[in-house]
Amino acid sequence: MIKASTETTKSLLALHGWSAVFLGLLLYVVIFTGTLAVFDEEIGTWSNPLPQTGSSRSVLPPGTDQTLRVIANRIDPAYLDEVALFPSADGRMRILFHTHAVNDAGEHEERGVLTLLNPVSQTIEGEWEGSVDEIFRHQHGSALADFIVGLHVNLLLPGRWGLLLTGVLGFAMLVAVISGFVIHRHLIKELFTLRRRGDRLIAARDSHVNASTWNLPFAFLLAFTGAFFSFGSAAGLPGIAFIAFGGDVDTLIEKVLTPPIPEDASPAPLANIDAMLDDARQRTGTEPTGMLITHWGRRDASVQIATASAEDELLSKNLLYLGEDGQFLGVRPPLGNTESFGGNLASLMTPLHFGDFAGLLSKTVWFAFGFASAYVVFSGLQLWTRRRQDNAGWRWLAYATTWVGYGLPVALVSCTLAFFGRSGISATAHSLLLIVFLAASGVCVLLCHYSGSVERARKHLLLLTAVLLCLAPLARWLSGGPAWSAAWIQGHHLLITVDCLFVIAAILCVRSACSTRIHTSEANNADWVEAR
Repeated sequence: MIKASTETTKSLLALHGWSAVFLGLLLYVVIFTGTLAVFDEEIGTWSNPLPQTGSSRSVLPPGTDQTLRVIANRIDPAYLDEVALFPSADGRMRILFHTHAVNDAGEHEERGVLTLLNPVSQTIEGEWEGSVDEIFRHQHGSALADFIVGLHVNLLLPGRWGLLLTGVLGFAMLVAVISGFVIHRHLIKELFTLRRRGDRLIAARDSHVNASTWNLPFAFLLAFTGAFFSFGSAAGLPGIAFIAFGGDVDTLIEKVLTPPIPEDASPAPLANIDAMLDDARQRTGTEPTGMLITHWGRRDASVQIATASAEDELLSKNLLYLGEDGQFLGVRPPLGNTESFGGNLASLMTPLHFGDFAGLLSKTVWFAFGFASAYVVFSGLQLWTRRRQDNAGWRWLAYATTWVGYGLPVALVSCTLAFFGRSGISATAHSLLLIVFLAASGVCVLLCHYSGSVERARKHLLLLTAVLLCLAPLARWLSGGPAWSAAWIQGHHLLITVDCLFVIAAILCVRSACSTRIHTSEANNADWVEAR
């Protein structure tokens, strides 16, 4: 063992505690926002619904061929290199005409034209040209859902840094799950141990242990798939490109993901897209959800159509067609050009992480387990910091835990109000939400600082959250959203449901704020240890 002075030991202990709590709080933010991101489509629909009655989402309806050709005839021909169609969170269809270019700094970047299409009326609601990273920030309709997803995926950090950090947090969660499985010696007993009477500290710890025990399998699944996505995008793909293609990621993508069609740059018209979409519906029995067209106007053009998964299947299908004549070439494997175990395993990561394979039912289950995971992390941090808050050196950890744990909902609901009140503001919706998120977080810091105690800070933040939650449905209506009667007539029952959920969540926040919280003491700690 390394011998160190008392002061050095205290400093190292403080560093250890602060770093552990800091990582734990970041993990809580990732899990909490990921739990909300499970319903990103529902959030997008609630915040910016399609006006038409009975509109269906994620569908490429008849008329797509004509719409694409109209856009293709008036944009820069260089952008016809790749055309991607995929739904936004609010049900609109995004159409991205883009190509790989070199900017003024000599760096490779993707540039193109992003068109936002109403899939029901086939009308264009917006169009932007520029670098791909910039033009997506101008799409305001799904900005609220996109902001929550961005916070979950990369913690709003630039470049690959956010993905690397969330990947590290995923591995940290994986270690916690495995170590938790080992240290829980009475695993079966702890599944059913939940004492509600007596000492509240014991009850709180029972709730923490019980939730973590039940949630072990899902937490492992969540951590593994999350780390796979983060590190796969931030480090895995560039690493493979460095080893196999000298660091050229574009070449790697071309070799692995581009259809094996012989190169032929001679001009040739593209076959009817609607006919290929109809063929995809007949072959799979499901609706198309996205499409990728490469080399539009060339003889080696290809069309890949993604379809929703069938009721008895977990994975979706990706159908490949020859662009020149619409000939069906087969079902594309999820990775590479030939069927492989690794490709199928990688494709399983998406439905297992997002929980969207069985519609609203699976999303609800994933939300419940995700919320339990966030509770386990936050309650564990609370129990750890409250035992030490009598020490002035550790008290700020308890305040930081309260600030992040209860302040995050305040900041997110504040972003919701800002989204509906953005009319007349020149900044992009993403920039506005980021500013409001940071400002609301700062207000929560001040509220915690001037509350005088952790318990009062917690109560104030919960009551503030309740007020903001009640204002959210009102803000949606005042900003021009349909009232309940109009929403019911238009078939937007989801709007009414989400409004009610906001009110229910507000009631739960008030109830929690008025409840008596645990008070830690050395006697309580000793009683808990003896009871265990």
